[in-house]
Amino acid sequence: MSRVFLHPSLRIISKKSSTHKFRWLSTVHEINELLPEKKDIDTSKPFIIRNHAQTPSQTSTTISISKWFTNHEKFPKFTDYLNQHLHFTLPYELILPTTQEYDTNPINPIKRFISWLSSTQQQPNHYTLVSVLLQQEINNLNKTNNNNHLRFLRFDAPFALLSAALEYNSLFPDLPLTELYIAQAPLSNLPAALQADLSTPKSLLSYLGKGDIYGSSIWIGLEPTYTPWHRDPNPNLFCQLRRTKVMRLMPPNRGRSLFERVQAGLQGTTSWRIRGEEMMQGEERQALFKAVWEEESKKGIMTEVVLSEGDVLYLPKGWWHSVRTLGSGCLNMSVNWWFR
Repeated sequence: MSRVFLHPSLRIISKKSSTHKFRWLSTVHEINELLPEKKDIDTSKPFIIRNHAQTPSQTSTTISISKWFTNHEKFPKFTDYLNQHLHFTLPYELILPTTQEYDTNPINPIKRFISWLSSTQQQPNHYTLVSVLLQQEINNLNKTNNNNHLRFLRFDAPFALLSAALEYNSLFPDLPLTELYIAQAPLSNLPAALQADLSTPKSLLSYLGKGDIYGSSIWIGLEPTYTPWHRDPNPNLFCQLRRTKVMRLMPPNRGRSLFERVQAGLQGTTSWRIRGEEMMQGEERQALFKAVWEEESKKGIMTEVVLSEGDVLYLPKGWWHSVRTLGSGCLNMSVNWWFR
């Protein structure tokens, strides 16, 4: 059984260099074995908690995903336990290349994946069904979105799609399927057995706030994944379960200024709402990525968090952030709770 523990890896990009050298933030508070009095915690700033397995009652954050996947670092397979839920429908996202590249590139991983799904006789019947569904979604997108930018596809599909993608990547690791993401899927919509595996850290949420849960989500997919610059309307407790994620942060006022500056350059009026269609593709996606992950890092005012397996980040209400993973085709998984 995997237990969530927490790691102090919050850092800020140094003003002294534009080559991404780092120094530790002096304001980071690390909690070890026992939670201190609430008065000793500044909940207006992000912080990371180290939760030793010897004190599970302090957080009730026992998350058991070891029975979901086989023990493989990059391309695990679904276990027999998780295979019971292959037909459960989940919200997926997929980043597609430009229309021209998709049509002309003979080694396009998405095309190869669909071909493999539909042509391999030894595969389960549901693989054929998944291939038909995925091809239909792509065809519909090609009819309506024909431009020179990466294209964003959002659709519902069974859990079997991710299972098939992991198997495909294990067979073809040199040209894996990437950027397939079950993003912000509500935990409350999962089968009861899977919800039980992702137990809510009620004690910790009550400690940090009133204990009222506004929402919760699972984030699971194939690296690289990316969430653009946005803010949450409630505090966020974010737990990294498989591999690593990198998050960049700014306090409310500075973060809003950055967002508005990018929008002014685009002459846009996009909402800051998480994972809106506009910010996930086209010029806005490019502009937000460049501002957060390239330009601002040179000014020494961007906080960065590197989250490894078991790390948990507390993010205050209104703090702006962007999240990405850096691998290629590997399985990445996180879970979070928004609370009051």
